[in-house]
Amino acid sequence: MDFIDDTVKKAKEAIDIACKKTNEVVNLQKQKFDAAALENKKSKDFALLGEIYFNRIKDGEIDDENVANLVAEIKEKDEKIAALRTEINAAKRKMNCPACGSVIDKTSNYCNVCGAKLVFESDGDEQTEEENEEENKE
Repeated sequence: MDFIDDTVKKAKEAIDIACKKTNEVVNLQKQKFDAAALENKKSKDFALLGEIYFNRIKDGEIDDENVANLVAEIKEKDEKIAALRTEINAAKRKMNCPACGSVIDKTSNYCNVCGAKLVFESDGDEQTEEENEEENKE
C-alpha cells in the first residue's frame, strides 16, 4: 500500500506543478494579448489624430483640446504597453538592450543583436561599454 500511496502523492505533486506552469503561461499570454490590444487602439488613435490634423488644415480650424486629449490618450497607452512589455520580459527572464532596445536574455554579457557589451552595476542598472566611455569623456 505504501507504494501506491507514494505514487498517488507524487502524481498529485506533478499535477500541482503542471497547474502552476499552466497558470504562468495563461497569464503571460493574457499580458501579450493586452499589449497587442493596446497597440491596436493606439494605431487607431494615431489614425484619428491624422484625420483631425487633416481636417484642421483643410478647414483652417483649430481644435487643440481634441488634439491634446488624443495625445494624452496615446501617451497613456504607450505607458501601459511599456509596463506590459516589461512584465512580459521579466516573466521570460528577458530585458531590453540599453544600446539598441532589442529583447535579450538577462544573463547575456553581450547583446546578440548589436553586440554591445552589457555591464551590470551593483544597483542593477545595465550600461553598455560605449555609454561608460561617453561618461568618462565628460
